[in-house]
Amino acid sequence: MPSRSAAILATDWAAPEQWLGLAGSVLILGAYALMVWRPERRRLYFSISFVGGAALMGVAVLYRNAGLMLLEAAWMGINAWGLWRSLRDAG
Repeated sequence: MPSRSAAILATDWAAPEQWLGLAGSVLILGAYALMVWRPERRRLYFSISFVGGAALMGVAVLYRNAGLMLLEAAWMGINAWGLWRSLRDAG
């Protein structure tokens, strides 16, 4: 049985779902960092983070990862709520 580190190194990094997951992670982390450093554009950051969460949700569904599905559903819900509140407060 191969070790866990060997299994990670054997991951098919060219697979589209790997890139989708990485892109989703970068979007979420980038939006969060920008929200901390430049909060005046938070509507944009909520939107970017929501899209990142949706990308990771796609990967979670593909791999039937219930824990990640729950996490991403919550993340998307929080971002949708934040975006809605931001739009409501501006109008």
